Amino acid sequence: MKPFRLVLVVAYFSIFCALFSGVGSALDQDEAAVSLMWSSQTLCQGSSVTVTVLFASGCSEELTIYRVGLHFDWMAYDSFVGLDISDNPVIIPSHGTCAFDPMIILIPEDVSVGTHSYFVGIEGFQGESTYFFWEDSNTRTLLIQDPKVEVYNELVTRVASNITEAVKATYQSSEAQSLLEQAENAYAQALSLANEENWEKAISALQNASTYLEQADIEEQNYVEAKSQQDKLLIIAGVVAVGVVAVLIIILMVTRKRKQNAPVNQPAEA
Repeated sequence: MKPFRLVLVVAYFSIFCALFSGVGSALDQDEAAVSLMWSSQTLCQGSSVTVTVLFASGCSEELTIYRVGLHFDWMAYDSFVGLDISDNPVIIPSHGTCAFDPMIILIPEDVSVGTHSYFVGIEGFQGESTYFFWEDSNTRTLLIQDPKVEVYNELVTRVASNITEAVKATYQSSEAQSLLEQAENAYAQALSLANEENWEKAISALQNASTYLEQADIEEQNYVEAKSQQDKLLIIAGVVAVGVVAVLIIILMVTRKRKQNAPVNQPAEA
């Protein structure tokens, strides 16, 4: 199958608009079915997502597809976003299936947060000349979230992982331990704020937790380095002390030996 041209615009199904009043849908609802594969289950205001439409024909005739699109409840009633493949239509044989090229869906920034409905529309010809516009009868919904939710989800996963690693590190520094505790408290606060859907403050709490963790790591590194340096100085001092003691012992032994070997003076005769 040749590649299809992807149209990233909100498109009107032109044939449908022109012929809607005079021609009914030739393809019955039960003669086709669609399923959708979304690239992400998290849809946020102002974000983009990719969706692939999988089409299964239950029709005994060949279908020629010119347009495939999605209509969302925030759009004008006759508007769709999707693929215009009229220059290179897709031929689906009797009872055949097709996975259309992925479509990029742009979620408007001003769409309301919450649940929205949508349906799939497919336009083409059945057989040689019977026009049809098939509309998916299944009720489909998607959840549009505040973009801060996505930021929160990324942060909360990263902070939770960093806290786990910090706990495993078993900090020696009391200051690092204190900062880790503050990070854990900020993380718990973020979870509580998220339950209240106060995303802005939840994100701020996670950022604070991340800062505490960074500071704790720095404090621990400084402590370990200082302790290592102190240990080195103690070792050097110990070696010097041992050396001094050894020298003193040698001097003492040499001095004693000299005294032992010194000639004894005889008393003078009268």
